[in-house]
Amino acid sequence: MSCVWRWSLLLGVLSTWVRALSTSQTVLILARDASSAYSAYSGLNGYGIPYQVVTVPSTGTTLPVLGNTATGVGNYGAIVILSEVAYQYANGFLSALTTAQWQQLYDYQTAFGVRMARLDVYPTPDFGTTTAIAGAGCCNTGTEQLVSISNATGFPTANLKM
Repeated sequence: MSCVWRWSLLLGVLSTWVRALSTSQTVLILARDASSAYSAYSGLNGYGIPYQVVTVPSTGTTLPVLGNTATGVGNYGAIVILSEVAYQYANGFLSALTTAQWQQLYDYQTAFGVRMARLDVYPTPDFGTTTAIAGAGCCNTGTEQLVSISNATGFPTANLKM
């Protein structure tokens, strides 16, 4: 009888652990507008991967409910953010998401083990990159942006020739 009890206890613990890692297969896409969101979900359509687009205007928006840590159920299996949902404001080019919202996204990643892809991001030290032309800025009209890779070991399947 005690063996049965131990197995049921173990199964209960395992089911709680599995539930804690449970997320939906839906991909959350944050974009400035529907046309830019298309670049993220068009590939998902081809594989039948469900997604939800949230357009973030320059005035900001409320994030959807990401998940519930009490039940261990996450509503999104991945997050894609296009162009940092950034706009030109009086004090510079900034994300329309607040610092608290970014933290909410990071916390969700940690709690539920999901990936977040941030596409079309301006190169900053936050991402381990900087613009190569001091003072000229990235992406100025007529400014050629050269890319060089000095160590291809991080891309073994890309067939890069050095």
